[in-house]
Amino acid sequence: MQRQCMVAVYESRDTAQEAYQAVRQAGVPEQNIRLSNTDPAMRAESTASTSSQSPGEGGFLDWLFGGNVPEEHHRAYTSRLSEGHAAVSVYVEDAPSIANTSTIEHILERYNPVDLRLDDMGQRRPTTTDEGRQKADQVIPLPEEELKVGKAATEQIRRVRTYVVEEPVERDVTLHDERVVIERRPSTTGAAGQPAEREYEIREHHEEPIVEKSTKAGEELVVRKEQSDRTERVAGTVKKTRADIDDQKK
Repeated sequence: MQRQCMVAVYESRDTAQEAYQAVRQAGVPEQNIRLSNTDPAMRAESTASTSSQSPGEGGFLDWLFGGNVPEEHHRAYTSRLSEGHAAVSVYVEDAPSIANTSTIEHILERYNPVDLRLDDMGQRRPTTTDEGRQKADQVIPLPEEELKVGKAATEQIRRVRTYVVEEPVERDVTLHDERVVIERRPSTTGAAGQPAEREYEIREHHEEPIVEKSTKAGEELVVRKEQSDRTERVAGTVKKTRADIDDQKK
């Protein structure tokens, strides 16, 4: 059974972890995947993908090359990992139940690796021809930006202020009045008496308007919130790396 190993190097361990999970979900067995550890504080711990292997970059390379690490690979990967990069390596077998090489490569490329290599992994060292070809190969990454649109919650404050105003008001009221009328007429009783000084009081009754104020329920304000969704188109620019190849012949 032919066995190959695909190695992808990423800028950060978080990205490498996402790539590892994607390969795992594609059906590749756990023992066929290795994730390097770039955190010195965690190198003494095993990850889920290396439960039976020794941690750290050395363990990663030993697992990758079966303990017989080619010098050029050792230098290349050690340099990458020492710079803070993280690597994911996947053993790809031609068994029908396992995702094929093309599928694994597509998954790993989805997370924008800075380096991606495929090697035949037998129990052999590369030949001199292989080594010369590997040294001659140069990978030129063409990174590009990706526009990601999120959303942030904002808050608007609406204030309701009550205040007092005075308005002119008129009302009609019916009032009762008495008026004293004094008339002179001949005596009807025939009684007479001695003239004397006297004073009589005659009272008139009148009604005057009295104004009183009381409070009653008027209108009221009902405050409620209505929710709705809207779609906005967000435009921006992203940077992509392009390459011009000069094919001038001498």
